[in-house]
Amino acid sequence: MNNKTKNVKLKEFYVFVVSDSTGETAEKVARAAISQFSIPDVHLKRFLLVDSELKLREIITEAADKSALVIFTLVKDGFRSIMLQESAEKGIVSIDIIGPVLNSIANILNLSPERKPGLIHRINDEYFKRIDALEYAVKHDDGQRIDEIADADALILGISRTSKTPLCLFLAQRGFKAANIPIIDSHSIDESVYKIPKEKIFGLMSDPVRIVNLRKERLKRMGLPLSQDYVSKESVEKELAHSSAIYSKLNAYVIDITEKSIEEAAADIISRINNK
Repeated sequence: MNNKTKNVKLKEFYVFVVSDSTGETAEKVARAAISQFSIPDVHLKRFLLVDSELKLREIITEAADKSALVIFTLVKDGFRSIMLQESAEKGIVSIDIIGPVLNSIANILNLSPERKPGLIHRINDEYFKRIDALEYAVKHDDGQRIDEIADADALILGISRTSKTPLCLFLAQRGFKAANIPIIDSHSIDESVYKIPKEKIFGLMSDPVRIVNLRKERLKRMGLPLSQDYVSKESVEKELAHSSAIYSKLNAYVIDITEKSIEEAAADIISRINNK
């Protein structure tokens, strides 16, 4: 008998995210786990704001039909028990993200959880802070309102297609005000940037081939012709060299995003903001 572990090859792999709230926590866990595997045909289905036992049982039945992995956050009284019991009966692998943590806290504090979905999303100071930061990122995108950048938590610089805007929006979701300024060709940047404390300035770099490919894809989506000044490797290399010179003058913290996700780049920036 061969005891070696066999690789199970599925034509399609389903992951169900199930929640009686927004499902944000379960989805993040699911995506983080999926990213660690090379899975060509993965289907992530979300079942959010589940508010009845009937709906929950319908989801469990569908999961069984598709041999899906279920990742769930259910806090309503009885929902978690139904999911665990019926999943076991139907041979479904279901993972409870929040239940064990709730139980541990309850045991330590000798208290019972409220079991009300969505309490984490109650409107509070942090909520309004994120809203303000998102408004700030939109208003100060792509060099807009450059006279107001002094109050930014982070100033992001970079040539076209270095993910300036997505990075600023991600930071805003974490409550940090971020503005971004494009570095264009050999143009100089506004003198006001040199007045910003160096601890707030972040310069983005990337592999020129990656940038060329991203620019080509962008022009195709927009139905525009491929401009050689914009998509040639030589032009991009010159832009990167120009931006590098500017970063040196500003004493900016440089982040190479070639192999970094937006989340990783943002984490790097947040760490430096919090420890400055």
